[in-house]
Amino acid sequence: MKDRQPEVAKYGARVYGMGDTLLIKQTILRGVPPEYVIDEHRERHVASDDDSAVAVAIRDAVKGKL
Repeated sequence: MKDRQPEVAKYGARVYGMGDTLLIKQTILRGVPPEYVIDEHRERHVASDDDSAVAVAIRDAVKGKL
């Protein structure tokens, strides 16, 4: 039986604080060696006190749907 390597997520998220707003940017795995880089124009601004919106934006980013 061959050992399987864990699947590496293709997308991720970076979160930046901007006062009362959070900027959530989608990242994508690129390059050799692979590293996460910001996927241009894939971002969402959410209120820092809106936990639901923050969670949705991060989930969307890691799915590649931001």
